[in-house]
Amino acid sequence: MENSQAALLTLGFLLFLKGSSALVVTPVTDPVISEVGGNVQLEIKPPGVLGTVTWTFSAAKIPVVSWTETNPVIGAGYENRVTLNTTTGSVELRSVNLSDAGVYTFQGNIFTSGREPFNGNVTLKVDELITNVNVKPSLAQPIANQALKLTCEVLGSQTVSSRLWMKDSQPLSTSDRITLSVDNSTVSFNPVLQSDNGEYQCKASNPVSEVTSAGYRLEVNYGPEQASITAPDSAAEGSSVTFTCSAQSLPPCNYTWYFNGTETAQSSQYKIASVSNADRGNYTCVAWNSVTGRNTSVVKEFIVTGEL
Repeated sequence: MENSQAALLTLGFLLFLKGSSALVVTPVTDPVISEVGGNVQLEIKPPGVLGTVTWTFSAAKIPVVSWTETNPVIGAGYENRVTLNTTTGSVELRSVNLSDAGVYTFQGNIFTSGREPFNGNVTLKVDELITNVNVKPSLAQPIANQALKLTCEVLGSQTVSSRLWMKDSQPLSTSDRITLSVDNSTVSFNPVLQSDNGEYQCKASNPVSEVTSAGYRLEVNYGPEQASITAPDSAAEGSSVTFTCSAQSLPPCNYTWYFNGTETAQSSQYKIASVSNADRGNYTCVAWNSVTGRNTSVVKEFIVTGEL
């Protein structure tokens, strides 16, 4: 049986190789694109009644299927994966894998006024599906006025045709400060600013899939800035006073109080229940951001007046 199949395949090749002035038939679709595991149609429509047809793969002419008016003969490795349409000469290829990508050549003859040879080829492109897309920051805690990169990580496929960056659901605008790599795989902020805060997404696509990442929320840490103390300039002995320190900062900063150079408290507020003349002097608030590592200070002079 194996010898007879080999003979039929060989006959299919010989019927066509001897003709050099064959009719060139253009495939219905070229190239044909498939995902890994998919089924594809390599479809042709010769202008006449099909007499014979042979399909081979790649420059090595690996036999795929051959038909010479008897039962089609399937090439080794294509068993249960190939179905030949003996009316048109088209081939269905199932369970496509990456190694199936390449050029498929067909040749045969049709009956018109006589027996006329034809040939042609079709290219099959195979890609893996993109399974997931992630946005990865170069810094876990971005800090204002430092460089930052966001990387579009694509999983599941080595083939990425395009990447599109979005901020707050709109295409990302670039500038001298915000730039994209040649393949759009990274966004660089030089430097990153508070105005860059927002939700970033990357949409990656290839010929068989398109996936958009979950949103990455960029919050730029900054400060402390513009520290201030809210308190009266003076108070009478025996009264109560509250000093409140504030500064613009992300995350919220820590506060330390100093009275005439000596640390007295760690809180945003410093309270004196009953003012005495000993409370006269300078109150300094130091605001510190544990993420940026920066601090700033402000001084308040406080005067004690006569008793209530």
